[in-house]
Amino acid sequence: MYSTLISNIQGSQAARNSSSRLGEKLKRSLRRTKFGFSSISEHLKHAFILLLGFTAHAFGAGLSSYPHLVVADSAGTSRNGVRVTYLGTNGYQFEFKGHALLVDPYFSRVDLFSVGLGARIQPNISHITDAMRHLASREPNVDAILVTHGHFDHLLDVPIVMATTRARLIASASSVELAKRAGALSGEAVKPGDVRRIGPWKIRVLPATHDRLFGKVPFDRPQSRVPQRAADWICGEPLAFLIELNGQRIYIDSGGTLAQLPPNQKVDLAILGMALPDSRERLSAALERLQPRYILPSHQDNFFVPLSNGFQFGPLTDFRRVQRDCARENRGRLILMDYFRPWTLPTPGNPKSQNTNPKQKTKS
Repeated sequence: MYSTLISNIQGSQAARNSSSRLGEKLKRSLRRTKFGFSSISEHLKHAFILLLGFTAHAFGAGLSSYPHLVVADSAGTSRNGVRVTYLGTNGYQFEFKGHALLVDPYFSRVDLFSVGLGARIQPNISHITDAMRHLASREPNVDAILVTHGHFDHLLDVPIVMATTRARLIASASSVELAKRAGALSGEAVKPGDVRRIGPWKIRVLPATHDRLFGKVPFDRPQSRVPQRAADWICGEPLAFLIELNGQRIYIDSGGTLAQLPPNQKVDLAILGMALPDSRERLSAALERLQPRYILPSHQDNFFVPLSNGFQFGPLTDFRRVQRDCARENRGRLILMDYFRPWTLPTPGNPKSQNTNPKQKTKS
């Protein structure tokens, strides 16, 4: 689907150094690319028509309701630690001494009606270019892109980001195959139990599950065609990752169920997907096993609107419940992050980093 697009930017050093020239190349390639049409299954249409009904309600408020929970580096913050940048949806960049990892980079933000009605979807080049401009301002070397599963809001933009950064893809076999059908030239398939050492990063691959929507995992039917619609971007095998470096551990998943909990291992930062009810049901058990110093609920924003609209809680999220459950468990400091505002994870030796937030109040 995107092979023409990606071939135009593979191997181009100028494209890596100039986001404006990259954007123009990508736009020209998309205009030349032809896309076909095919039907999606009726049960998926029905499920998403129900989801469309939620848009009649106002989507959740933004981060302004929780200013005491939002973290970001100040001008005087030391940059010697692991730097975390939230990219929207379940996307993150981790930086350390000129090296970077990306997880689930997704910037296109396909609108809800296109998904719900089974329309053809494609990467939004303008949105990708804008997002990469934010990341390119610090110019770390992106060592790898980790993907938790194959849904469009995790994998759609990955082939283009790979071509732009020349980073390697690490994902399940199903996600690697899907990315290749979408134009990625390579990908390293991993499974739970695998360990990869890339630059300063030690990456442990862990088993995971995906939340259910209307009683089932969305988009879970295997497909063999080039992905053109949201339903073609199948979940496949979900994964979680435990990332270790600089004496610190970061756990990240995109959600899950009580059927598969995180490892029984203390971490410095737990990034836990909280988009749907299943993830919230397993939150207490996950915190008990991870015992994190910091808790960052993820996949909470409304990923059907552009990043430029600012952070808005998604229609199926329930952050007040997340906040209450975290306060009850009292296992770490609950934090939130805004788009493209880096935050350096404090080292364990910093006394302030080991205390829960005194302002962490519950709201009913």
